[in-house]
Amino acid sequence: MMNSGPLDQLPRDIRRRLDRFSEAVDRVGYDQLPMFAVRRREPAHRRAVEAAELVAIETGREAAVQAARLIGAGYIERRFSQGGFRTTLGLMPFASGISGPERAGLAVSFEEAVTGLVLADVLDEADVDELLGPWANVEE
Repeated sequence: MMNSGPLDQLPRDIRRRLDRFSEAVDRVGYDQLPMFAVRRREPAHRRAVEAAELVAIETGREAAVQAARLIGAGYIERRFSQGGFRTTLGLMPFASGISGPERAGLAVSFEEAVTGLVLADVLDEADVDELLGPWANVEE
């Protein structure tokens, strides 16, 4: 018998929402990604992150959260490697204007968003919204 991954163990509605989110994120232009690189430091955000960590433990979804975060981090890296260099009319490549801190902020923001989605059915809705942050608009 094959062992399925932790994301396969999530409720069907959560897996579908993750799939829809993934498809929507694929449609976000490379040049639009910096607007998602938001580093929030408000107490409400920190509380949402901590609540998500606790709920993941309590519901046995730590592995699913970790798997989603790793997939998310890898996805962001691939987007940057695929879109990080553009060709001008003179066929001279140039690096994008996205800085290292923006890239790191984008990765954290994306990982928090997928954490919120993985826990959306067991985490307080306000905490899910806080974790989604600017990515919430992508879902719509």
